Amino acid sequence: MAAAWQCHAAQQHDPDAATPGAMNRDCFHCGLPVSDERYRLSVAEVSRTFCCAGCMAAAQTILDNGLEAYYRFHDPNQAPASPPVSDTERDKLLLYDRQDVQSEFVSRSDPHNLTATLMIEGVSCSACSWLIEKHLTQLTGVSQVHFNQTSHRCQVTWNPDQQTLSNIFLALFSLGYRAHPYRPDQEEVLRQKSQRHYLLRLGIAGIGMMQAMMNAVAIYSGSMTGGTELLVRWASLVLTIPVVVIAAGPFFRSAWRSLRARHLSMDVSVALAIGSAFAASLWATLSSGGEVYYESVNMFTFFLVLGRFLEFRARNTVHASGNALASHLPATCEVWRDGQWQRQALRDIQPGERILVQAGELCPVDGTVKTGHSDFDESRLTGEFKPRSKAPGDTVLAGTLNQSQAIEIDVERTGQESSASSVMQLLERAASEKPRMAELADRGAHYFVGSTLLITALIGLIWLWVAPDRAFWVVISVLVVTCPCALSLATPTVLAQATNSLRQRGLIITRGHTLDQLASVTDLAFDKTGTLTEGHFVLTGVHLEAEAERKGYTRADLIGVAVELERTSEHPIARAFKQAQAKGAHSSELFDHQRHPAAGLSARGESGQWRLGHRAFACEGSASHPTSQSGTVWLSLNGVTLAAFSLNDDLRSSALPALNALETLGVRCHILTGDPSGELDPRLAYLRQKGRFNYGLSAEQKLDWVNQQARQGAQVAVVGDGINDAPVLAGAPVSVAMSSGTDLAKQAADALLLNENLSTLALAIVVARKTRRIIRQNMIWALLYNGLALPLAALGWVAPWQAAIGMSLSSLLVVGNALRLRRIA
Repeated sequence: MAAAWQCHAAQQHDPDAATPGAMNRDCFHCGLPVSDERYRLSVAEVSRTFCCAGCMAAAQTILDNGLEAYYRFHDPNQAPASPPVSDTERDKLLLYDRQDVQSEFVSRSDPHNLTATLMIEGVSCSACSWLIEKHLTQLTGVSQVHFNQTSHRCQVTWNPDQQTLSNIFLALFSLGYRAHPYRPDQEEVLRQKSQRHYLLRLGIAGIGMMQAMMNAVAIYSGSMTGGTELLVRWASLVLTIPVVVIAAGPFFRSAWRSLRARHLSMDVSVALAIGSAFAASLWATLSSGGEVYYESVNMFTFFLVLGRFLEFRARNTVHASGNALASHLPATCEVWRDGQWQRQALRDIQPGERILVQAGELCPVDGTVKTGHSDFDESRLTGEFKPRSKAPGDTVLAGTLNQSQAIEIDVERTGQESSASSVMQLLERAASEKPRMAELADRGAHYFVGSTLLITALIGLIWLWVAPDRAFWVVISVLVVTCPCALSLATPTVLAQATNSLRQRGLIITRGHTLDQLASVTDLAFDKTGTLTEGHFVLTGVHLEAEAERKGYTRADLIGVAVELERTSEHPIARAFKQAQAKGAHSSELFDHQRHPAAGLSARGESGQWRLGHRAFACEGSASHPTSQSGTVWLSLNGVTLAAFSLNDDLRSSALPALNALETLGVRCHILTGDPSGELDPRLAYLRQKGRFNYGLSAEQKLDWVNQQARQGAQVAVVGDGINDAPVLAGAPVSVAMSSGTDLAKQAADALLLNENLSTLALAIVVARKTRRIIRQNMIWALLYNGLALPLAALGWVAPWQAAIGMSLSSLLVVGNALRLRRIA
């Protein structure tokens, strides 16, 4: 019940609410008995009665917010929720407005908005999830709400300048739902509870099936007397009642909610089949005549629950693996404070501090190695089991294992901003979106159920005319054999397995449509710097112009100017200048920093306008300067060239194998780079010869190129890492960002390559194609099975127990076919 606590509160504060002798009926909102006619309200032009002022107020709130459709789905027959929010609890909720408290479950989704992940208690049906999303979206400052019915996880995105998190909690509490900050261990408890419930249902159905089948064999043997057979029938009835009530109970509740919502789900035909067979068998037992099919009811329920359980296990693998990543992070770590190492709670660690990670410990934060050398196992994040050596200046990610020796790390990101939490958030985003294939399958199952029920009714009428004594059991067989379980399981199980398999190999799917789009890719475009290349630039030379010497600038001075210009940049070149800067040297103070996409950077100082970037940008109006070279950037002051910096960036070791593997799959590879030099690694010269190398492109030109290819019928995927790649990553049909890329690129992309092994892209396309192939196989099998089984059942050649086995085996075949995606190269 969404607001039962309001009912109890109102009754406590209104002693006259209960009037003896008043007519007894159920509250329209909460389902509790009504003993007072005073509380009435018009809902959808129908006068409704409420048990108290609290329920009537809750209903009025729902109506005032335009959420009247809630009562189409609402099922009031549920247990009362928790009591109202007390003043003490209200004060506790205010703590959630503090940034240090939010750090554990809140992340910044963009410069203006925050996203919180919450666990919701009290959700019992689709009406609850619908109401939560609609009600929270109407709050000022709340822009997005995604509720995952499977995990009871809710992601809320809001503007902290317009709304507080404590008010969002209060809004949920006002509807009667308890909200808590999401923690992996809580979701694991919920998952284990669901698993225990499935096992209980399986155990009850399994025991009932075995005993009922033994009784059926005895009955069909024909050697029993009338009294003994009746006794066996009653024994089978007693065994079947728990199966129908407990094991099959969720099917009946789901079917009833679907019918109330005017929607035909596959549970409607399941409930009809189980309920009809049980009711007919019950009547035959009570009247001591006719056939009983208790064994069919038990067998049908057992195999159906087994199929659902396997689907549940497959679907929750992704959530379980993601939770394990976050739950294994240490709760404390050693931090350097007040001149000594102190062990502090992880939530108290702030960016900019230094921590010590001992050998054998998991790194709890994202940061940069300050001192020490060690090897880190990153397989939890990237799927790559070969350890990576880390030295001063290298990046270390949260969730990676220090294998060799103690190492000091400068903290950069903690809590919800860390890589481990980012992986979970991206997985949750993908899980909250339903891909086109799944939507088509759901829509197809809806129409399939409707047409099946019509056909079944027609078959029943024909058998009533031909052989009335067989009509009922033929109808039961038709309902069972045509249950669209396999059709509904055909898509979600496959997608869950494919997503988890790719995650284990270092590719995170962050959008629901990604696998569908990857399967159709014909062209793949790479950014060059930081994508095909390592992105680890090294300053190999500094050429000073005569003007620089005349003005008295030294090599160190100009490197300091470059460092200050790159201060706000996330480009790999910025790190090269910082590493080249002498220890203790100070950077020049500049202001009015500006970024010029695909050109360079500029800022103002006491001497005038500084520019750092490509030749045409930095050297406007300059006289002479060195010839353009690959990996060279120029520094100018007021348009006059002062220095040319030579930088080197090596090709990734996985680049050539990846390009060859993609070409083998029939995918044409391209390079889209903003580098205007036109220089290309000799090993990639064949791309220039085939016209697939495009240089000097701005962000808009990259997107125009993708759109042009799409107009020519190509399905283009884009791989990038920089800020200037964000528009094309967001605009491409499917896109992949490198884990070392900027946050903007990661948010815009449809997938994230954690291990930075480009060969994983070829594997992803193979998996996507295999996923589409398996989904088609499952759909074809489900339709073919129903197409063949329906005529046989309609002719009366299939008994209900045979139909139950056939339907269940069909569902298990679909789930087993999906599990093949666990075994990919």
